[in-house]
Amino acid sequence: MKRIICITVAASFLASGCSLFVSKTQPLNVTCSEPGATLQINGGQMYPGTAQVEVRRNKVASVVCYKQGYYPAQKFVSNSISWTGVADIVGTFIFIVPIIGFYSPGAWNLDESNVTVNMVKE
Repeated sequence: MKRIICITVAASFLASGCSLFVSKTQPLNVTCSEPGATLQINGGQMYPGTAQVEVRRNKVASVVCYKQGYYPAQKFVSNSISWTGVADIVGTFIFIVPIIGFYSPGAWNLDESNVTVNMVKE
């Protein structure tokens, strides 16, 4: 019985805050539906038609496409809790330390990693 308790405590220490070890960013591939359009991600740099950028896992990503003769098209990519975040929550009930990992960006994932923004003519 002592051995099982020791193994459980050791596993709790090793698994505590798993999300702290996951990358803070996640790749996001974005394409505008119309060729020749430019796109902007999170109000930052402009890209020609298609882009792959690293965005924070714990923030909603905003994508806007622009092209003459078309309405600006915007899409939001939301996020949800990842499996490592779930492991941190469950681990918190066994040993309090994993809650630290839950507050890190690694506890989240973007809901989509490949995004196409559809544009409409004016």
